[in-house]
Amino acid sequence: MRERLCPVCQVALKPQVHLGVTIDVCPACAGVWFDADELTRLHQLDDAILPRIDRLYQPEVVAYDPPWERLCPVCREPLRPYNYLYTSNIVLDTCDNCGGVWVDHGELEKMHRVLQDARAMDIPPEAKAHVALAEIEAESKQVQARAEFWRGLFDFLRARPRLW
Repeated sequence: MRERLCPVCQVALKPQVHLGVTIDVCPACAGVWFDADELTRLHQLDDAILPRIDRLYQPEVVAYDPPWERLCPVCREPLRPYNYLYTSNIVLDTCDNCGGVWVDHGELEKMHRVLQDARAMDIPPEAKAHVALAEIEAESKQVQARAEFWRGLFDFLRARPRLW
């Protein structure tokens, strides 16, 4: 097995084990390489692990954007950038060949916050039921109000003397 190199710094990555999952961390920029499904597995084992990993490893060099193309540490294919959860401003890099993901230092913390915000927006089932009942009641009241309006109009028209 050949040495895995950081896509950013070209420094040898150091294997680290968290919850039984081995990830590769760059000792220079503190970026993390996750082989296919490792990121998901870690998050499923402990949803608070991502920010802890980010805080555990600190960069030794100031972050920079190298002039070279980022290559996969495993198969040396070019990495493809993509937005995490499609709409976030967090850009991760993935290898279309092996399915691994490169995460720059600080992005694990941001990913955790995005997931927390998404969960906070989830409405509990009880609240959804209350909203649905309120909507049904409001619609029923509108239907009743319309029926009373039309009944009053027809009663008025019936009470008027015919002119023809």
